[in-house]
Amino acid sequence: MVRRTALNPLRTLFNIIYIMRNYLLPRVRRKVAFLDRDGIINEPAHASGYVRNWQEFRFKDGALDMLKALREAGYRLAVVTNQQGVGKGLVEAEQLRRLHDRMRAVAKQRGAGIDGVFVCPHLAAADCGCRKPKPGLIHRALGELGYEVDLKRSWLVGDSPTDVEAGRRAGLRTLLVGASRSQIQRAAPTAAVRELAGIAKILRKEPEA
Repeated sequence: MVRRTALNPLRTLFNIIYIMRNYLLPRVRRKVAFLDRDGIINEPAHASGYVRNWQEFRFKDGALDMLKALREAGYRLAVVTNQQGVGKGLVEAEQLRRLHDRMRAVAKQRGAGIDGVFVCPHLAAADCGCRKPKPGLIHRALGELGYEVDLKRSWLVGDSPTDVEAGRRAGLRTLLVGASRSQIQRAAPTAAVRELAGIAKILRKEPEA
């Protein structure tokens, strides 16, 4: 005698949704602006060389407007930043986390929500895989953001040739901000601008197929 197992309607519904999301419906890949922090979002520290807490943090003029413009242009935002001050013992990891929480809260209030902040805390001498110009920090972000990223339509935005190299090695388009002509020639970014106001103008242009 063959026993018939009653179908669980809820489980059947979940299975149908799973199949549709993973096999039938087109997968949505989002474009992301991966942003360096110091020099792009905030003013670099001058005294200690590191922004150690929220009291020392200052948004660059126009940074919040730039972030909002990128969100309005359809970009998700993520910050990828080298912070070897942690490795040197000059910046406390917990203070840095709180600083980033405050930074994200202010940005969100201005309509410029940041999906994640990814930090390399290691010394340059440690030769880790996550410190830019290596692409490990971007790879980590790609794995933790919680959605698929369209690399061909995403950018790394920074003010250093090391940012450009990290973005290129991760398969992103690259934008160098405020660099000299010699730095631009050496780094060979996808594009370069002098001021923060030019960032959204470049990223609004869809890449050629």
